[in-house]
Amino acid sequence: MVNLLLVLFTPLATLLFLPLKRKSRGFFYSISLLMACSSIWFSFHLEDLEYAYEPFGFRIMVDSYARVFLELISCTWFISIIYSYEFTKYHFQEKREQFFLFLNTVLTVACLNACAGNLTTLFIFYLIGIPLTYPLLTIRGNSEALKAGKKFLKQTLLPALFIFLPAIVITKILIGQTSFDGSSTFESNLVDPVVGGFVLALFIIGISKNSVFPFHTWLPGASPAPAPVSGLIHSVATVKTGSIALIKITVYIFGLDYIHLLTNEFITGGWLAYLCGATAIYTAYRALTNDDLKTRFGFSTVGQLSYIILAILVGTKVSILAAILHIITHAIAKSCLFYVAGFFNSVYQTTSAKQISKIMPHTRPVALVIAICGLSITGFPFLAGFYSKDMMLIEEWNAHHYASAIFLVVGSIVNILYIIGPVRSAFNRPNPNFVPKPIPFSMQVTFAVSIALIVGSNYYVPFIINLFN
Repeated sequence: MVNLLLVLFTPLATLLFLPLKRKSRGFFYSISLLMACSSIWFSFHLEDLEYAYEPFGFRIMVDSYARVFLELISCTWFISIIYSYEFTKYHFQEKREQFFLFLNTVLTVACLNACAGNLTTLFIFYLIGIPLTYPLLTIRGNSEALKAGKKFLKQTLLPALFIFLPAIVITKILIGQTSFDGSSTFESNLVDPVVGGFVLALFIIGISKNSVFPFHTWLPGASPAPAPVSGLIHSVATVKTGSIALIKITVYIFGLDYIHLLTNEFITGGWLAYLCGATAIYTAYRALTNDDLKTRFGFSTVGQLSYIILAILVGTKVSILAAILHIITHAIAKSCLFYVAGFFNSVYQTTSAKQISKIMPHTRPVALVIAICGLSITGFPFLAGFYSKDMMLIEEWNAHHYASAIFLVVGSIVNILYIIGPVRSAFNRPNPNFVPKPIPFSMQVTFAVSIALIVGSNYYVPFIINLFN
C-alpha cells in the first residue's frame, strides 16, 4: 500500500518544491527528475491489492492493467520533465507555476482513475480530470486556446454526464453491482445480448476521451495546447485513461466471452467495430490532408485509439493484451512526435508542414526521429508498434473480425503516407541562405530516450506479456 501511495501522490509532492522554481530553476527540475525516478521505481514494485472505502463507495484496486498504466505514466512523466526544461524557456514563462500545478495534478487523477476498483470510483476520477485538464489547454490565453478548451469541455463533460453515467446506472440495475471483481457480470446474469450491446455502446461512446465518433474532434482541436500537454496528457494521461477504463469494463463488468458474443453479431455489437473503423480511416485521411503538424498528430491519435477499441471488441485474452501493448507503444512514439512539433514551434515558430519541409534539410536528425516514431506507430517490423499491431492483426483475423483487420491495415498504410512527407523533404538540397538553429539539449535528450524505448522494445515487451500471463 505504501508503494502505491508513493506512486499516486509523487507528482503532487513535487509541487511542494514549486515555490523554489523562481529562485533556482535547475534545482526544481533536478528534484522533479528525482521524484519521477522514484515514481518509476515504486511503480515497478507494486503488488496486486484492493482497498475499499465503502461509506463513500470508493474502491481502489491495483491489477495488471493499473500497474502497466502507472509504469507508463511514471516513465512518460520523466521524459516530459526533461523536455519541459528547454520548452518553458520559449513559452508562457509567467505561467510556468500554473502549468506544473495542473499538469502534476492531472497525472495523479489519471493514476487514481486507472486504479479504480468499481464504476463509481472510475467515473468520479474520470470526471474530475476534465476540468483539471481545461487550464492546460487554455494556458496560452489566446482565442484559439480558449476555443479548444470549450470544445474539450463540450465533447468530454457532456457525454460523461449524459451517456457514461446512465450506462453505469443501467449496469447497476442489470447485474446488481459495479465492482471490478468479476463476481457478477453481464455474462453471468445472462443479460439479453441486444440490451448488453446497447450498454456497451453507451460505454464506448460515453467515455469520449477515447474520441470515437461523434466526439472525436476535441483531440485534433486541442493543437493550441503546449507540446508537453499534448505529449504527456493527450498521448497518455487523458486519452489512455479512457482506454484503460474500457478494458476494465469489458473484462470485469461484461466478461470477455460475452463481449465476443456481442461483437460476433452486427446488431448486438458488431456495428461498433464499423463505427470505430470508420473513425480510424476518416481521421487518418484528415491527418494526411492537414498542414498543421500538431493537428495532424492529433487526428492520428484518434485513429490509434479506435484501433485499441477494435482489439478490445474482439473479446479474447490475446486481443486485450494487444490493446495494452498498443497503449504503451503508441504513447511513447506519439508523445515524441508531439515533442518534435513543439521543437519546431519553439525554435522556428511554426507547425506548418509546408514550412517545416523547407527547414527539414537543415534538421535531418529530427527527420530521423519522425521516421522512427511514425514507422513504429504504423507497425514497422521490430519497432515498438510492430509487436502490438501484429498481435492485433493476427488475433482479429483468427477471431474472424475481418473488417477490423482490414481497417487496421488500411489505416496503417495511410499513416505511412502522412509521415513520408516531412521525412522525404529532409533529402532536399539545403538552402544556402538559411541559417539553421541548434536543437536545445534537453529536447535532444528527450528524442534520444524516446527512440531508445522504441528501438529497444524487444527488451520490455516480454516483461509486459509475462505480467499478464
